[in-house]
Amino acid sequence: MKSTAARILQLLDDPQGLEALYRQDPEAFRESLDEASRAEPDSVTLRVWRARPEFHESGHGTAWRKKLGVTIAIAAVFGALIRFPALWLGQDWYYPRFAPSWAIMALATYFWIERRDRRSLIAGLGLALAAIAYVRLLPGYSDSVVMALIHLPIVFWFFLGLVFMGRSWRDADSRVRFVRYNGELVVLGSLVALGGIVFSGVTIALFKMVAKTTEDWYLENVAVFGAAAVPVAGTYLYDAVFNRRTGIAAALARIFSPLFLLMAVIYLIVAFVGGKNPLVDRSFLITFNGMLLLVLGISVFSIVERTEESHVQLLDFINLALVVVTLVIDAIALSAILFRIASFGFTPNRVIVLGANLVIIVHLAWICRTYVALLRRRVEFAAMRHVVGSYLPVYGVWAVLVAFLLPVIFRFA
Repeated sequence: MKSTAARILQLLDDPQGLEALYRQDPEAFRESLDEASRAEPDSVTLRVWRARPEFHESGHGTAWRKKLGVTIAIAAVFGALIRFPALWLGQDWYYPRFAPSWAIMALATYFWIERRDRRSLIAGLGLALAAIAYVRLLPGYSDSVVMALIHLPIVFWFFLGLVFMGRSWRDADSRVRFVRYNGELVVLGSLVALGGIVFSGVTIALFKMVAKTTEDWYLENVAVFGAAAVPVAGTYLYDAVFNRRTGIAAALARIFSPLFLLMAVIYLIVAFVGGKNPLVDRSFLITFNGMLLLVLGISVFSIVERTEESHVQLLDFINLALVVVTLVIDAIALSAILFRIASFGFTPNRVIVLGANLVIIVHLAWICRTYVALLRRRVEFAAMRHVVGSYLPVYGVWAVLVAFLLPVIFRFA
């Protein structure tokens, strides 16, 4: 954000330059206006630019209706792309292979329409065609194939991030905004899904009085379109209604960080006092890794929701403790999977768990080191956002390796 604010100040006498900077990344521009205004409080240019988005928000009726139409069209097109091929290819075969990826491509389409970047369009079409050709060749549901199908949507999520960030994808702050969007999407998407579930329940209950087969037909057809529309509808709320500023995820992160810290500590104590051993108990190891991902997500969202003007407070010590506990969980899971590999050899699942734990533990160690420096007043909050944003491509590269290389290495076993 600091770099954007500095560029705004440099372009105060260049109206075309300011307009180009705004169009390159409107969200970063808006967030940096406050910082630039504090540096130049008497600038008429900055006052005009601050009034511009406020005026847009006060007269957003037409813009909302236009984006609503685009949202409905995207949901309908990708809902059809998810549902109709399954009629002749089979739901059990088609949905696991394509439905999650198409749902993410719907979000990428939403943000691409805003920027209309030719390179993103070519990259998206290339990724979609490559995924179609590759997935059609995957045989059955062996361990390596299942892991590839689980990680393929992450590859599409990585592409979504590139479309969302546009030309500023190299900027760590821009990547942090993408993480914030994901947090807001989880919250808003859950609200939309809850409303859809209530509506579907009432609809099914009413029509069951006149037709016995209503429930099956509704779930197989209408519910599929509804599920495909949930992420796009949540994105519409985030973008057009809340103007990408809800603050819901930030409030939830403040509430749930101490709760998750307490839960993780109590869980570790109870599990080990009760004799659970991840070295020999496979189910416990799976649960351990699931908790690792959950606590990691809470830790990251707690970090990215902090602003540059934030002061060190009790929440930061709680977040650091949460990161340390997550590190402990990851270290235990890593030692357990290494033990299982040494005892029983390599399998696709063990390779995936080992690689994922290594990727995560490196990130956690970096976050922990930076957080300690922050609490000792050696770095600012910008360093924490840099740690989160700079490491995101590592997760994308790992997903690409698992999705496209792992099945080949294990000969689709």
